[in-house]
Amino acid sequence: MSEGMIIFGAWVAAALTLFLFSFLYKDNPFFKVAEHLFIGAGMGWYFQTVYYKIMVPKILEPLNSGTGFEIAMVIIPSILGLSLITQFIPKISWISRYGFTFLMGYSAGMAIPVGLATDFMNQVLGTIEPFANFFSLSGFEMFNALIIAIGTVCVLFYFFFSVEHKGVGKKVSNIGIYFLMVYFGASFGNTVMARFSLLYGRFDTLVNYSSAKYLYATSWIAAGLTLFFVAEKLVKTLTKAESAE
Repeated sequence: MSEGMIIFGAWVAAALTLFLFSFLYKDNPFFKVAEHLFIGAGMGWYFQTVYYKIMVPKILEPLNSGTGFEIAMVIIPSILGLSLITQFIPKISWISRYGFTFLMGYSAGMAIPVGLATDFMNQVLGTIEPFANFFSLSGFEMFNALIIAIGTVCVLFYFFFSVEHKGVGKKVSNIGIYFLMVYFGASFGNTVMARFSLLYGRFDTLVNYSSAKYLYATSWIAAGLTLFFVAEKLVKTLTKAESAE
């Protein structure tokens, strides 16, 4: 790639990033341009991925070179998939129910076993397994195993509504609440840190593109945006003053 194209790409990247950040000031045409480009590029990438990764290898190629049974196994789900489009046509929208029914049933059949294996069985195994050779563990591992077991039992009891939570049961339920608070806090902190890492990445990119190597792209674009908003504000102020007179 030529140096000119690299500089041009840097200017485009810096401009789109600053256009998106400009929404922090107010909604404006620059933000709308970046937003529409992002959505359009995202949809274009998604459609080409679906076409080349799904439609070509799983529909078009089997139809061209498959046997009768293979072709039938392609045509039936393809028709069910195309039936989903009929929901946008009021007169025949009822046809989409067959596609949605198959899709929901298939998805449930795929998701339930996986969910039981990962969220339920692995949790039970991870809680019980350390106690198989508990006394051979180190002190910290014993403490960790006990905390996990106690937390799991208390949280499960908190969601057990068949028995009234009073007395000892209420205390166990309250301990479960504390474990849930720790879990939700840790999950929220992890989510926030992940978002901040993306933000830091964009800031780092803007700083890099503000160097002479990229002809001070970030600095010039930021200055242009600032001048635009200042000029827009002055024009509105003068217009209001003239209207008041």
